[in-house]
Amino acid sequence: MVRSTSSLHYHHHSLLSNHNTAIALHLSPSDLSSNVSTPDSSASQDVSSLLNYTDDGQIAPQQINGHRLEHQHQQEQDHIMESSRQAQEDEDQDSERRALALELGQGQEDVIMTEEERRDQLEKERKATVISNLAEQRKMIGSPNGHLLEGDLSLDARLDAIIATEQEGAPFPVYGLDEQIANNMIENCIGTLGMPMGLAFNFTINGSPLVIPMAIEEPSVIAAVSSAAKTISSFQGFQATAPERNMIVAQVQLLDIKDADMDRVMARMQEQEKAIQEEANEYCTNMVMRGGGVQRVSFHRVRRHVSRESFKGQDLLVKHGVISPQIVPSRSQSGSSSQGRCSEWLVVHLHVDVGDAMGANCANTVAEGIAPFLAKMSGGRIGVRILSNLNVDRIAKSTFRLPFSHMGYKSLPGKDVAVRLLEAYEWADLDPYRAATHNKGIMNGIDAVALATGQDWRAIEAGAHAWASGAGTYSDRSSEHSSLNAQESDQRESGKQNGSKRKFRQDTSEGCEARISRGDAYKPLTRYWIEEDEERLAQGFKGQDALMFCGELEMPIMVGTKGGVLSTNPVHAFTLGVMRYPDSKQLAMAMVTVGLAQNFAALRALVTEGIQRGHMALHARNIAISAGTPPASVDEVTAHMIDTGRIRLGAARSYIEKRGLGLYSAGMSANSSNVSIMSSSVHLNNNNNNNGGPGRL
Repeated sequence: MVRSTSSLHYHHHSLLSNHNTAIALHLSPSDLSSNVSTPDSSASQDVSSLLNYTDDGQIAPQQINGHRLEHQHQQEQDHIMESSRQAQEDEDQDSERRALALELGQGQEDVIMTEEERRDQLEKERKATVISNLAEQRKMIGSPNGHLLEGDLSLDARLDAIIATEQEGAPFPVYGLDEQIANNMIENCIGTLGMPMGLAFNFTINGSPLVIPMAIEEPSVIAAVSSAAKTISSFQGFQATAPERNMIVAQVQLLDIKDADMDRVMARMQEQEKAIQEEANEYCTNMVMRGGGVQRVSFHRVRRHVSRESFKGQDLLVKHGVISPQIVPSRSQSGSSSQGRCSEWLVVHLHVDVGDAMGANCANTVAEGIAPFLAKMSGGRIGVRILSNLNVDRIAKSTFRLPFSHMGYKSLPGKDVAVRLLEAYEWADLDPYRAATHNKGIMNGIDAVALATGQDWRAIEAGAHAWASGAGTYSDRSSEHSSLNAQESDQRESGKQNGSKRKFRQDTSEGCEARISRGDAYKPLTRYWIEEDEERLAQGFKGQDALMFCGELEMPIMVGTKGGVLSTNPVHAFTLGVMRYPDSKQLAMAMVTVGLAQNFAALRALVTEGIQRGHMALHARNIAISAGTPPASVDEVTAHMIDTGRIRLGAARSYIEKRGLGLYSAGMSANSSNVSIMSSSVHLNNNNNNNGGPGRL
C-alpha cells in the first residue's frame, strides 16, 4: 500500500508539536498518544525514538505525579528540552525539503494500483496537459481549419494534427531519423540518439503568436522559457529584427606579400572589387539566379606575431631551411618589428547572400574557386579558404519592455525584482567567470531550438562566444574601417545609441588590430536597463509607475531553412511546420527571442527563490530514473528520497525493491517497434546485416 507523503509529514509534525505542548502542560505520554492517530507502527516508532520514549511509554526520565514534575531530575529535563529544541530546529531546516516532497507526492492515494494502471494514469495526465496547452495556444492563433489538408503549412493545422494524434492514443506525434538514412549520413554509424522534444508556448514576436519546438535533455528549460514568455507577452511581447539579406562570409588567406608591397596590392584589389565579385559569382550561379550571390568584397590586413615568445617554432624552421626567412616577419628579442619581409597577411572577405540556406557549402565553394584569381591579382600565395562562423552581417536582435507592475514574482514586488535583475546583470558584465554561466543559460534556449529545427548549433555557439569576447570590430587595417568610423561619428553627434553594446576600438601607434580580434573581455550577450517611458508619462503615470524594465539580446545567428540535412530528417520538416515554415530571417528572430526569454527566466529565478530547490527535485528525479524506476512511479520514488533526505542510487533501488515495483528499461515500452524521437536505436554499420529493425536500449 502506498502511504500518502502528505499524511506522513502531517503526522510527524503533529507529534512534534503535541510533544512540546505536553511538556508545557505536564501531560503524560499516554495522554499524548491518545490524541494522535498513527498511519502505521513503524512511523510511530521512528518518532517515538526521536522523542526519547522509554520502553514503558514514559518520557525518560520524568515521573508524572498528579500532573506535577519532580525537580530532582532538573538536569535530565534540561537535556530533554534541549533534544526537543534540536528536533524542532531540524524540522525547521527540513521544511523546504519536505514541502517539495509533498508537492511531488500529491496525487499518490492510499490505494493499490498495478504498474500498468499507474502507467495508464500517467499517460492520461500527460496527454491532458499537452492537449490543454495546445488548445490554449490555438485560441491565440485563430479558428481551426477543421481538417488537415495534405501540404497545408499553417500552424493551426499543425496543432490540430498534434491534438488529433494525442487523442487517438499514439505515444508521440514525431518520429526520429530512419536508421538506414542515418547509416548513409555519417561514417561508422552504429545508431541514432534520441532526445526529448517539447514545445515552448506563450511567445508573441512582432505581434504574432508563435509555438517554438525545443529539443533538450535538461529539465525545466522549456517550462522556464514558456513562463518568461507569458510574462513578457502579457504586456507588449517581443520585438525582433534580422537583416534583410541572409549573408555568409567566405575567407581567403593570401600569404607572402612583402611589407613594401602591401599598400599597393590592397589598393589595387579594392579598385578591382567589381571584377572579383563577378568572378566569385561564377562559383555560386544558383544563388545568383535566386537573387543572391556575392554582394560585396572587403579586405583585411592581419598582423603576424612579432616576438619569438608569442609564436615559437618559426625561427627553427628558418634555421633548418624548412622555410625561407623572407616569408616571416623580422623579429627582435623585445618583440618590435623592423618592417621587414612579410609582417602581415591579406585576408579577403566575400560576403555572399545565400537566401534561406545556412550557406556553409556555398561559402566554401566560392572561397576555393576564387582563390587562384585572387592569388594572381595580388602576387601572394594561397593559404586557407573557408567560411567564417563569426558573421557580423547576420546579427539578429530581440528586445522587450515591461513596466514594474508586470515584474512581480514569487511574492516580490516588481520594483525589487527589477533592481535585483540589474544587479545580477552588472555582475556578469564585470566578471567573466559569471558571464560564462550567464551566456550558457542563453545558449540553453538557442541550442534547443537549433537542435529541433536541424541547425548547426556548433556554428551558432562559436559565433556567439566570439561575439561575447568582443570580436567583430573593425580597425584602420580594414577596408571597412572608414565607413564604420563615419557611422560612429554620426551616432556621437546625434547622441543616440543604436541599441548595440558593440564599441569600435581606437588603434594605437604601437599596433593596429585586425577586424577579427580577441577583444578586451568576455561579456554577457544580453543587456538590461531601466528607462522612463514617455507614453506612460503622457498617460498620467508618475514616479516608479512610469519606469520600464528593458531587455535585449543581439548576436550573430547563422541558420537556414532550406538545404542541408533538413530534407533527410522528417522531424525537421515537422518542427519547421509547427513554426509556420519560417524563412531564415524569421527563424533567427525566434531563436534570439528564446535566448532572451531563457536568460530573463534564469536571472529572475536566481534573484528570487534561487535554483537549488528546483535542482534538488531534478537531481532526485534523475537518480530515480537511473535506478530503473518504472515511469509511472518516478514521482513516488523521487518524493521518498527527498522526504528521507537520501538522494542516492542505493536509496532509490531499496525503495523500488521494498515496494515491489520492478526495474524498468526502455525495451519494456509497448511501442518498441517505433523509431521515436524519445528513444535510442542501435544498428551496426554493416551493409550486409539485414536482421531486423531498431533495437531499444
